[in-house]
Amino acid sequence: MSGDTSPSIDARTDRSRLAELPTRERLVAAAADLLQVQGYAGTGIAEILGLSGVTKGSLYFHFPGGKEELAAEALRLRGKEIGRLIERLASSAPDAATAVSAFAVALATRLEDSEFQRGCALATAVLDAGPDATAVRGAVRSGYDRWRELLTERIAADGVVDDPASEALLVLSALEGALILARAQRDPAPVLQVAKRITSQWLERKPGATRAERTQ
Repeated sequence: MSGDTSPSIDARTDRSRLAELPTRERLVAAAADLLQVQGYAGTGIAEILGLSGVTKGSLYFHFPGGKEELAAEALRLRGKEIGRLIERLASSAPDAATAVSAFAVALATRLEDSEFQRGCALATAVLDAGPDATAVRGAVRSGYDRWRELLTERIAADGVVDDPASEALLVLSALEGALILARAQRDPAPVLQVAKRITSQWLERKPGATRAERTQ
């Protein structure tokens, strides 16, 4: 089974579910969690093996490229999970402002529930990946590209901004930066505040928007 169909679990705490996974998926789940908390440079093969309960021989059987190949697969998994979250929120929300606000709440809640350890896996991993970790950077770029594409589509559907792609880039950049601040301050407020700041401008341009909508 490929990484994109692996279930999303907290490998460090949900050991029973982790143990039920096939070997390859167990490795991906363990690596994804460690990368999200510790980054690429801070995550070692020994830690991945210890958390997953998999032998070194099995790791290299499934991932001949070793740590970098496994990390890239784990980051692709995380990228697709967040992409599916954005898709769900975009399809169920009445407008882009509501979708982005809900996305910010989901990110802030996840961070706070993890005691400010689990920020964005892609950002945490790529910030300390060396220049030779091309597979890791490629997986991160692919994830970000997909998130921006989804946000662009939802923003464009409202027709309230002239350049939806640039606006989606602003949303993504602001939320990523806010997650770092929130993690440093141990306070989810920055994530919620930047989302409110950006989306309030859309609501002001929304035809027929009520006063309550403009100030939400």
